[in-house]
Amino acid sequence: MKNLFSKTKLFSLLMISLLFISLISISSFAETPSFSVTMMSQNPDPVEPGQTVKVKFKIENEGSQTTDDVIAKIDPQYPFEIYGDEIEKNLGRVSASSTNTEVSFTLKVDEDAVEGNTELDFELQFSDSSSITYDDGEFTIDIQTNDAVLDISSIELNPETISPGDTTKISFIVKNEADSLLKDITFKLELNDDDLPFAPYQSSSEKRIDQLNSDYQSSLNFEIICSPDAEVGLYKIPLNITYYDENGNSYTSEDLLAITVSEQPTLKSYIKKTEIYSSNQQGKVTIQIANTGISNIQSLEMQLINSSDYKLLSPSDYFYLGDLDADDTESEELNIYVADPESGEVNIPIKLSYLDENNQDYEEYFYLDFELYSDDELSLYGLSSNGNSSYIYLIVVLVLAGGGYYWYRKRKKKS
Repeated sequence: MKNLFSKTKLFSLLMISLLFISLISISSFAETPSFSVTMMSQNPDPVEPGQTVKVKFKIENEGSQTTDDVIAKIDPQYPFEIYGDEIEKNLGRVSASSTNTEVSFTLKVDEDAVEGNTELDFELQFSDSSSITYDDGEFTIDIQTNDAVLDISSIELNPETISPGDTTKISFIVKNEADSLLKDITFKLELNDDDLPFAPYQSSSEKRIDQLNSDYQSSLNFEIICSPDAEVGLYKIPLNITYYDENGNSYTSEDLLAITVSEQPTLKSYIKKTEIYSSNQQGKVTIQIANTGISNIQSLEMQLINSSDYKLLSPSDYFYLGDLDADDTESEELNIYVADPESGEVNIPIKLSYLDENNQDYEEYFYLDFELYSDDELSLYGLSSNGNSSYIYLIVVLVLAGGGYYWYRKRKKKS
């Protein structure tokens, strides 16, 4: 009976001890801080590289006990750094069930920061040395460049200038200068203007790139044909570019593509007239230059090149003829002396220098010649060394004819 009482007493003490321990544990658990943190805003949103951003948090005490000396702390890793602020702030006493405690931090974003959502670590520290850490991507800062830049790295035309009726290939190299993917990139040549003498050739006037990663480049190729009756000159083709960033924002840019329509002028030069028909004679020679092409030329110059076939008597071997339109001519008269060339011909080499309508300069060489005749040939062809024999011959014939007619009339009257 005594043993039974002892066992009952021991069991009761054990149960009381367990109950007391449980109460202590419950009390301790209730006193453990229970907080939640929400990132309320970032300003500006998004933030650009090189700018400052203000980040605001809301702290809620979800426990049943007031907590003293609560400290909010951020750990700014690259590309962030604290800017005119402190990395930790004492929030003081945070009452139980409090929902109106806010704290903010000002950060600077590095100028070379990559576009995207970048993690920011946050920590709550308590007076009992316990803490709550948020370092697993719970809070992020949205970083975006102001413009998603698509850069045209190069433009090549092959050939560089286009002639009427011909084709040229236009090649673009484009590069994504943004920090994120660009997609649905469209290039369109606006060729519908009646003033533009171009049309797509075996291709479309619109080209597309599905997507282009950051810092990558790609190429686009067009081929166009020039109208056969196009006028020479510089033309500007409107180029429209549209594309989208990863967030679906659209971008549009307009540019001008300059294309030169050009055709080398076609010149011909020849001896138009000469007073010299035999050796050892002095006289005038007329050189004529004809523009037989479709392009006008500017600043036409003629330079005589030394030749042993003749002696220049004119005061200068340089002549400025100025502008020469298509289907027009210009002439220049020389005064020369011809001795006795072995070939029986007089060769006059000249250099022509000029500019086309696009101010492209050209040089051409011509070797002009005319034939010299012997005395027998001069008589046979009715020529004289001064070029007037046919006129003199005609005058002599007329004089003789007139004299004969006068003699005939006079004799008839006598009879």
